[in-house]
Amino acid sequence: MANKKDVKQAINLMCTDLLIELLGAEQASPAAAKQDIENIAQNILLMRKDFVSRLSHVDKRQVRTFFTQFEEDLTACTNDIVDQICHLV
Repeated sequence: MANKKDVKQAINLMCTDLLIELLGAEQASPAAAKQDIENIAQNILLMRKDFVSRLSHVDKRQVRTFFTQFEEDLTACTNDIVDQICHLV
């Protein structure tokens, strides 16, 4: 299992990639509403803050269940944001 520092770096990298994809979608579709783009960017930043802060509160007795749920939630949230970006184009 990776340590918390590595997981936080992976989350930061993933959020950076999502923001880059968002900027690419904005350039590809100039007709996209600026408010929608700002909302998606805000969702990405809130997702990053939420998941990084959740790593600081791991119950040592339930590490396996915590990380299983953490991975499921992270995947679902990321897929939701990717869908939002795809709908812009």
